[in-house]
Amino acid sequence: MQSKRGEGSRTGAGYPIFVDLNQRRVVVIGGGSVAERKIATLLEFGADVRVVSPEVTDPIARLAAEGGIELRKRVYEPGDLEGAFLAICTCGKPEEDARVHDEARRRNCLLNVADVPSECDFILPSFMSRGRLQIAVSTNGSACTEAKNIRRHLEEEYDESWEAYLDLLYEMRQLVKQRIEGQEEHRKPIFEAATRVGFRQRLAAGEDITAEDAYAEAVRAARED
Repeated sequence: MQSKRGEGSRTGAGYPIFVDLNQRRVVVIGGGSVAERKIATLLEFGADVRVVSPEVTDPIARLAAEGGIELRKRVYEPGDLEGAFLAICTCGKPEEDARVHDEARRRNCLLNVADVPSECDFILPSFMSRGRLQIAVSTNGSACTEAKNIRRHLEEEYDESWEAYLDLLYEMRQLVKQRIEGQEEHRKPIFEAATRVGFRQRLAAGEDITAEDAYAEAVRAARED
């Protein structure tokens, strides 16, 4: 049964979503090893990172010296979340967490407080990447170790061959969209055929398959179905 409009779910599980952080400001409060890991991931996704902490690890200090992040080397002060799209608090101090939480609310900035689910607007799942493929796993904070174990299992199941395979499918898809007129339903049989002809396994075995090759083979396979 669907819940009524405005009612939360019984589990409190977050709505799964992938967010574009490219050139968006993310503020990290805290400069320890937890902050260091989160900063590294944020930079991978193109975020504009500001760090606020009186003490930081050597890697964070180097990033700041190289201009990779903005560093305010002091304790958090109201105003540090100005312009922030997201904020992540890793300082581990309840009083400071509360002050950051208050400012985040005023600024409509989504906040994650490490290890304090009740103060979080969003959680940071365990995730894996294979190029265009990203899979995120969350237990809603109930068993983070199990989330990591599931992620490791998925990393074994979805090996490195998926990166080249999805790149090939993307390039082939552009050709289909350019050459096959009409609605999506006219292109769908080709896309479905492309997933059945074993491109991934053949790429993994060393076969050289171009987007043109994939397009021609998928079109033939779709016609034969």
